[in-house]
Amino acid sequence: MSVIDSIIHDLRSLPLRKLVEVAGHVHRLSETAQQERAEILRATHGCLTEEDGEIFEQALETSRRTEPRG
Repeated sequence: MSVIDSIIHDLRSLPLRKLVEVAGHVHRLSETAQQERAEILRATHGCLTEEDGEIFEQALETSRRTEPRG
């Protein structure tokens, strides 16, 4: 069973009040992650040359395509 499947299984047993609480927590985690990514991008902007940036972007795309799904 994947992590997502396990979480969904557990969520199905919760009452609506607890699901609303979980939804709020997940939303806050998502907002925090977005803010952290934005801060990292601002802090590192201009650190790579255009060529190095393109190489890095290609490496990220390759890793996303070959990354195992869980």
